[in-house]
Amino acid sequence: MKANSYILTLFGLAMLLLTACDQPKDTQTGNEADLQESSNALQTNGPVEPQASTARQIPGGTEAARVSARSLLDNVAANNDLSTFSSLLRTASVAKSLSGTGPYTVFAPTEAAFQALPDSLRENLNSPDHRELLQQVLNNHIIAGKLTTSDLQDGAILKTAAGRQLKVTKHKSNVRIDSAVIEDPDGMSSNGVLHTIDKVLVPVEETIL
Repeated sequence: MKANSYILTLFGLAMLLLTACDQPKDTQTGNEADLQESSNALQTNGPVEPQASTARQIPGGTEAARVSARSLLDNVAANNDLSTFSSLLRTASVAKSLSGTGPYTVFAPTEAAFQALPDSLRENLNSPDHRELLQQVLNNHIIAGKLTTSDLQDGAILKTAAGRQLKVTKHKSNVRIDSAVIEDPDGMSSNGVLHTIDKVLVPVEETIL
């Protein structure tokens, strides 16, 4: 009888061992299963996009730095509203001056400013026969030294590269150079500062041509 009990006990142990061997080998804990599921989800959604740089998150930050690193001539050329001024600078061989070390202050007339000129004067500025006139007019927009709007004081007289004088009229944020209004002020460049104005600064005696 004792022998039979012993055999039954061994048989029971053997069955338990067989049952344990037949169990699946998934021994993950609850946390491990959650991590695996998260990993699969990331792979399914694709790679995570890198964050934008801090400089790009600052509106205009990178562009302002890029503009200030260029010369006055390059910044004039890059402005579509100054295309006529840029073209005339090159035609009159005045452009090379604005590529120098400077510094210079440039009052650049817009496209609308040139269109507002009398037809005869505008034609003369574009004529090879009036190169000296063109040089005089363009040089009348260039000042030696770097003058921001905070430097331009009401009543100040500025001497241009053409040897003429321009008067500054300042009232709060409104700044005039003779009769021209500064529309886009303080464009910093590597060799000076650029101000966009709404009129061409033509010496009085030249307007009769």
